[in-house]
Amino acid sequence: MTPLYKFIGNPKLARSILGGAVKFTPPSELNDPAELNPTFNRDAVTESLRKLRTTGYSEQDMLHLGRQAAVLRILAPEFQASQVPESREVATRRIQSTHYDSTSALDQYLMDMSHVIRSKVGFFCLSKRFDSLPMWAHYAANATGFVVEYVNLDTVFCGDETGILRQLRDVSYEPEIEGVTFAPCSHESLFFSKYSDWSYESEVRAVLPLAECRAQSADGRTLYLYDLPLKSLHRLVLGWNIDPSKAKDIQVAVAETNPCVQVVQAHFRRGKISIGDPCCIF
Repeated sequence: MTPLYKFIGNPKLARSILGGAVKFTPPSELNDPAELNPTFNRDAVTESLRKLRTTGYSEQDMLHLGRQAAVLRILAPEFQASQVPESREVATRRIQSTHYDSTSALDQYLMDMSHVIRSKVGFFCLSKRFDSLPMWAHYAANATGFVVEYVNLDTVFCGDETGILRQLRDVSYEPEIEGVTFAPCSHESLFFSKYSDWSYESEVRAVLPLAECRAQSADGRTLYLYDLPLKSLHRLVLGWNIDPSKAKDIQVAVAETNPCVQVVQAHFRRGKISIGDPCCIF
């Protein structure tokens, strides 16, 4: 897998990061207020119901129904009203029931389910790019921070039966998010869809139940930490505006904590960001 990048604004976090700790952030603490807030598009819901009733469930649909059930079993078992149908034919007969004619019931169900799931998961957000100027500005304190380059994270987050949790997935950027409908894969939008305004992030993310993280109190907040193998860290890319004393502190932390990690300096010239040679320690 290609390298992935985490932008860090506070150089004091370097030692913890070099020790393998990463933070999984609850949706309520992310900077996007739309994260895991359900979108209910009644027209899309109605159309998805019509399509399923007309064409029936496919084998791929059945796979996604199983994944839906696994997500609910782990995160919100109280919302798992029925078992996954044992066949496409049974699933198609079930969706023909008049029980599904009322979309208002689905609206409330979605709101309640999303609230529960929102309280139980955290996101580890990365970028495919180290050379995004807005990312350096917004997440690395105007290039006074640094970027962590991770490698082989797909061997750490290799997925499970949910198709959602414990794996790396690209975020999909949409001008309009239809949200959860009767389409069996639509629940994925809760976790991996963002509005197009955020596309500059080129985000890849992993989702974990917060119960699988290590809770730690800091400044009146609870941090949810997860420990990666030290070999997952390849380089630290220092911002071109970083304070020289803080750069030296990071180099010392590397030497003492994870000396296999390279420290390099980012350069900004003529609107382009590049990476220089490894920095000399001390």
